[in-house]
Amino acid sequence: MKLIKAAALMGLAIFLASCASAPPPPPKAYCTDGRELLVWTVQGGMAFPADIGKAFYGVGVAAKISNPALLRESADNRAISELGKQFEVYTASLMNDYMASTTADDKAVEEQHVETVKKTVVKQTLNGVMIADRCQDKGSGVYYSLARLDVDKFKDAIMKKSELSDKMKDYVRDNANALAEKLEKEEAKH
Repeated sequence: MKLIKAAALMGLAIFLASCASAPPPPPKAYCTDGRELLVWTVQGGMAFPADIGKAFYGVGVAAKISNPALLRESADNRAISELGKQFEVYTASLMNDYMASTTADDKAVEEQHVETVKKTVVKQTLNGVMIADRCQDKGSGVYYSLARLDVDKFKDAIMKKSELSDKMKDYVRDNANALAEKLEKEEAKH
């Protein structure tokens, strides 16, 4: 009988220890307008599985700017820039990575130095982009903007551009939905 009680107490102790070691859930964050911080502020454009219609999204983030108008405009422009990167972007990067390890008399000395430099250029004219949502984190003051470009509006804008050849217009018309579906599949992988 004592063996059964001891086993039961041991099982209870293990159960309680495992419950106690689970980290508490992170505190909820809220926008200054009272809404709970939205999923897209962390996950970006891929946070829209139930979205009606096809669209491309870009999320912009700005912080530590005391002028409210400049803070908002910075987040908006960054969101639009992120959206433009989905269509055309040129990136150049340089990375220097140095590591060394020297051992003498059972003593090791290690050193490393890593440098990275990146330059990203986006050159794109996008018609029909709108800021679909904004949220300022009540706790941190970080400002988020969500830019949205509807695929159908994108196709219409391309069709109206007179400098595009008819062949290019046909290509865009035929492939715009395929591009949106391809992007959705890529985002689903992450």
